[in-house]
Amino acid sequence: MAQKIITYKGKTLTTTHYLEMSDDLFMQLKQQYYEKPKYNSIVSDFSLLLSGGVMNSNITNYYFKDLMAKTRLHHSNWSIEDVFEYKPLLEHFYSKVHSNKKVYAHENLIDNIETSFRLGGKGTASKPSNYPLDSVYEILRRYNVNNNWYDMSCDWGVRLTGALVKNVNYYGTDPNYILVERLNQLTQDWLNSTKTRRFVDIRATGSEVLHYDWINKMGLCFTSPPYFFLEDYKIGNQSYKENMSYESWLTNFMEKTIQNCHKYLVDNGILAININDFKSGNVTYSLFQDTFDIAIKNGFSHIETIRLENIERISEKRELNDNSEQIMVFMKSGYEHLFENKEPIILDIFDFLDEEWLKIEIRLRKRC
Repeated sequence: MAQKIITYKGKTLTTTHYLEMSDDLFMQLKQQYYEKPKYNSIVSDFSLLLSGGVMNSNITNYYFKDLMAKTRLHHSNWSIEDVFEYKPLLEHFYSKVHSNKKVYAHENLIDNIETSFRLGGKGTASKPSNYPLDSVYEILRRYNVNNNWYDMSCDWGVRLTGALVKNVNYYGTDPNYILVERLNQLTQDWLNSTKTRRFVDIRATGSEVLHYDWINKMGLCFTSPPYFFLEDYKIGNQSYKENMSYESWLTNFMEKTIQNCHKYLVDNGILAININDFKSGNVTYSLFQDTFDIAIKNGFSHIETIRLENIERISEKRELNDNSEQIMVFMKSGYEHLFENKEPIILDIFDFLDEEWLKIEIRLRKRC
């Protein structure tokens, strides 16, 4: 099969997956991708969440899908937004959805295109992941000290949604100022439609910036922070700057963030960080151990580590990819005996990414 060379924004892809489409189809698919769910469905989902539901994909797509499309993952040459700006890139994915009818079995072409981003986008363009809502609920159940939770990196609204559902005061920081606007809009829509009262304070700064009015206020600091340069969010004063060294990032972002959390937390307050190592080329970045060491160095005592096991994704080749994650849990004053002899907990949660139900097993157990 003949190869096609696609060059855009200084990056090149050589592929055998290439199928031409009309300009009209290109514009139609772009419009469909960015089309928001109906607002009535969002209000309905709010009610379902309050009654015990866990489905939040419509909420994510309504408020954040276009911002997620701007994000470029480190292993990809382009963002999804780039794909919908340059037809040859979309023609690459268009070809993929015709290559395996068992994998790409949706009736709607745009749904198959989205599946191709998720399963076969590595190296070209992929959608950033979102946080599982049930994991948020479990962290709040186990570690909500005083109903004040600080989320150091707000991500795509799932943790905010968890706080709204569970009636926890939510404080957040994120340098993506457009994201902060959307998070505040989500909050306002929630309050208006559910007729509930919640306290939310989200600020458009990095977590390395100290907010003096939050000192000694939080019972819980919990987030899944940026993974060095793993994702380029494009907007705002992000923690990673071009050509920044890993050591500089640890010092100027991660350590300052953890130091601020120590100031924000009340005595016996909990710091929980969901982070994992990642590899780029021949280099492995030991984010888990380095973050652990920084927390211990800055006055925290390790309580336990929760391991989220078998978060599996089916690849385009029908292979399972294991994306296990870990949440380190620390206490400000070091009362480790409060958590001794805890029995492991096994949860079944569901990830509704792209409206497909993927069963996830989470095992909670102490770190040896």
